[in-house]
Amino acid sequence: MRGCYNKNLFLYHLTVITRTPSPSFLIPSSPSPVRAPNYSTLTKTPEIQSFSVNYLVNKCGFLPDSALQASKYVLFKSPEKPDSVIALFRSFGFSDLQIHNVIQKSPRVLLSKPKETILPKLQFLISKGASKSQLARIIELNPVILQRSLKKHLIPTFDLLNNFLRSEERTVASILHSVQILTSSTSHRNLNLLVDLGVSERSMARLLHQWPWLLRFNSAGLKSMVDEVIKMGVDPAKANFVPALYAKLLPKSMWDRKVELYKSFGLTDDNIREAFVKHPFCMLKSVQKIEACIEFFVKELGWKPVDVTNYPVLLSLNLEKRLVPRAAVLKILMANGVIKSCRHLLAYTVSEEMFFKKYVNRGKDQAPELLKLYREKMNLPVMDSKLMS
Repeated sequence: MRGCYNKNLFLYHLTVITRTPSPSFLIPSSPSPVRAPNYSTLTKTPEIQSFSVNYLVNKCGFLPDSALQASKYVLFKSPEKPDSVIALFRSFGFSDLQIHNVIQKSPRVLLSKPKETILPKLQFLISKGASKSQLARIIELNPVILQRSLKKHLIPTFDLLNNFLRSEERTVASILHSVQILTSSTSHRNLNLLVDLGVSERSMARLLHQWPWLLRFNSAGLKSMVDEVIKMGVDPAKANFVPALYAKLLPKSMWDRKVELYKSFGLTDDNIREAFVKHPFCMLKSVQKIEACIEFFVKELGWKPVDVTNYPVLLSLNLEKRLVPRAAVLKILMANGVIKSCRHLLAYTVSEEMFFKKYVNRGKDQAPELLKLYREKMNLPVMDSKLMS
């Protein structure tokens, strides 16, 4: 009879829950001083599971089905401990939605001892320069951080990343870019792998700043890609190694499509490989961008496609705002005998101020229309006084 009664009571609670819309968080202003028991050792009974489901719905914003599923992993018979956990999150500026997301990903966090296990980790990240909004975002995306040992894992990992980035601010930004890097066991192995290959500290810093998620790749897969990039002729000690590695880790179908595009212009495998070694970003640009740039230099300036890939950095420059206006200036200078050819790589790569002084000012006497042309091509209402000086 007792078992039948408990079962009926549990079903009754679930019926009430499913008929009650999920309210917003109802968190007390301060956690109760009553010390909660160790819920992880509680016997799983219908009453306790019903209480846990009810709590997850009413105070954590769970849907009934999700709450029932989560209650298989987290059971408690009074609200003191989970209330204190949620109150701690709120004291650090976590929104209701962020708290819900943390608990949904890691329900057992509600069984934690907030002052002993959660607070030190939050304080650590704050001490390293994370703002409260950044902290909440990091924990929301990767609550596994709260399960890791502060002394044995989080601090050593943060310090390792900071050794390369040489800035706690940049290290926090890197973690935000790929939050799993702080808890992934592969990150350490892959960092060591790249360092052992001779990848420079500067390149490692670039990787951590721009593509930290690369370190979460399966170590064997990453090693295979590293070997392939080295085989293509990219030196691990050079600055272009990390972008090359990033390019090779993109989907093979995307890589093959760009190879076919280059070949459609008559370029050979060797031409493509040499361009990649010089400037790996030539394989990171969109098919449309690559095609438009090569066609511009071939049709408008009379270059051969191989001339473009001999200077692959050109493919990374903005076509409308950089290449077209500067090419127009060079064509006028060449028409007026100021220069002999439009194949001035420097003209396309120097800063705006340097280009204006070296090319526009240089030819304004022979070609007075240069100033007007350049202003129109750059869509400038007036010329910058710095350029005119």
